[in-house]
Amino acid sequence: MAGHNERRLLKNLIGNYPYRDMVLPSDSYDGQNPLKVNIGMSLIQIINVDEKNQIITLNLWLTLSWMDKSLVWDPDEFGGLKEIHLNPKKVWKPDILLYSSADERFDATYHVNVIANYNGSVEWLPPGLVRSTCAIDVTHFPFDTQTCILKYGVWTYHGFLVDLDLAGADTSSFIENGEWVLMAMKANKTVQKYDCCDELYPDVKFYIFLRRRAMYYTVNILIPCAVLSVLSLLSFLLPAETGEKLSFCVTILLSVIVFMLVLADILPSTSLSNPLLGKYFTCVLIMVAISVLMTITTINLSARHPNTHKMPKIVRKILLEWLPILLWMKQPGKVYKPLCASAERDKIAGQAQPGIELLENAPTYRDRRSNGSANQSGSYLNDVNLIGIKYANYTRDEREPMVDDGAKGPREKRSRELCLILEELRALNERHERQERDDQEIYDWKFASMVIDRLSLIVISLLTAIVTYKVLSSAPNYVEMENDG
Repeated sequence: MAGHNERRLLKNLIGNYPYRDMVLPSDSYDGQNPLKVNIGMSLIQIINVDEKNQIITLNLWLTLSWMDKSLVWDPDEFGGLKEIHLNPKKVWKPDILLYSSADERFDATYHVNVIANYNGSVEWLPPGLVRSTCAIDVTHFPFDTQTCILKYGVWTYHGFLVDLDLAGADTSSFIENGEWVLMAMKANKTVQKYDCCDELYPDVKFYIFLRRRAMYYTVNILIPCAVLSVLSLLSFLLPAETGEKLSFCVTILLSVIVFMLVLADILPSTSLSNPLLGKYFTCVLIMVAISVLMTITTINLSARHPNTHKMPKIVRKILLEWLPILLWMKQPGKVYKPLCASAERDKIAGQAQPGIELLENAPTYRDRRSNGSANQSGSYLNDVNLIGIKYANYTRDEREPMVDDGAKGPREKRSRELCLILEELRALNERHERQERDDQEIYDWKFASMVIDRLSLIVISLLTAIVTYKVLSSAPNYVEMENDG
C-alpha cells in the first residue's frame, strides 16, 4: 500500500503541474516577498591543495532548503505519507552555483533526489568533489596559513525573486588531512550590485582557514638545506693542499641548486611574493657561493711561490700580524720573519767572520801586514796571499776580484786553493740563505691562506646562524605548527 500511495501522490504532485521544474514556486515578483532559500555546507575532506595552479579540491555536501506551496498534501489522504523523494529534474530547484569553480563542468555536485515534505518544505543535499580557485599566499611557506573562499549564489535570479539565507557551516564530519590543519570554517552573506544590472544579487561566502603541517617540508627540504650549509663550513677546515677542497664546495653548491629547482616545482609561478623557504635557499646559495670563492682564494694563496709573487707589506701586516691576533692564531715556529734589508746584510758582512780570523792567523798575512804592504798601490787586490780575506769580505753586490795568474810558488798555490774553497762556501751560504727566505715566504703564503680560511669559517658560521634564526623567527606560529606536525 505504501507504493500505491506514493504513486498516487507523485501523480497528484507532478502530473497536475506541468513545467513544474521551470516555474518559480512563488507568486511575488515585486520584490516584497522573495523566495527564501537556505544554504549551508558540510565540509567532509580536503582532497588536495594545488599551490602551483592555486586550486583547492574539497569533498563537501551542500544543504539547500526552500518552500514550495505546490508540493503540499494531506498525509491522511495518502496513507500517512509525510515525505517523498522526487527526481530533481521534475521539480524546481534554485540554480545555485559556485562562482569560484575551477571544474570543467563548472557545477561539480551530484544531483541527488529532492526530499519534499507534506507542508511544502523542500530539502536538497547535493554532494560533490568541488574544485575551486584559491589564492595561495606562499610568503611564509612552509609555515603558512591559507584562507580559501567559496562563493555561492543564484545564477539567474536576482535578489527580488530569490533571496539567500545562511544555514550554517558544519565541520563535525571532517576527516583530518595529512598536510593541512583545518583551523576554522565560517560563512557570511553579502549582497552585491553589479554594473550590468539594477537589481541586487545575494551570495553566501564560506571561508575555510587552513594551516600547513610543516613537518614534511622541514624534514625533507629545510633540514637537508641546513645540513648543506653546515657542510659548506667544513670546507674551511680542509687543508688547501687537499685536491678535493674545491670539488667539495662545488658539489654542495650544485646540491643547493637542485633543492631550489625542487622548490620551484612546488610553488606557484608568481612574482607577488617570495616564499620564506625560497629566501632561505637563496641566502644559503649565496653563502655557499661565497665559500667557493674563498676556497679558490685560499688555494691560490697557498700555491704562490716567491719566484712568481711577492707579498705586499700591507697584506703581510693584515694577514700575518693583525688578523691572527684577532682570530687567536699563531704560526708554528716563527710567526713573522722579516726579510733582511741590504743595509743589515752589509752590517753583518762588515763584522768579523771566522774565515777572516783564520786568514789573519796565517803567516803570510801577518808578515805582509807587518810590512804595511796589504793596502799599498792596489796590491791588496792582486796579492794572492790575501785573496782569502777579499773573498771573505766580498758582498753580493760587488764583482768578483781577479786573481793574478802570474803569482807562483807553493804559498801562492795554497792561497788559491783556499780562495776557491771560500768561494764555494760563500756560494753555499748564499744558496742556503736564499732557500731559507724562499721557504719562509712560502710558509707565509700558506699561513695567510689559513688565516683567510679561519676568517671565512667564522663569518659564514655567523651568517648561517643568523639566517636560520631569522627564517624560524619570522614564521608565524612556528611552535604551534611543529606541535601539530
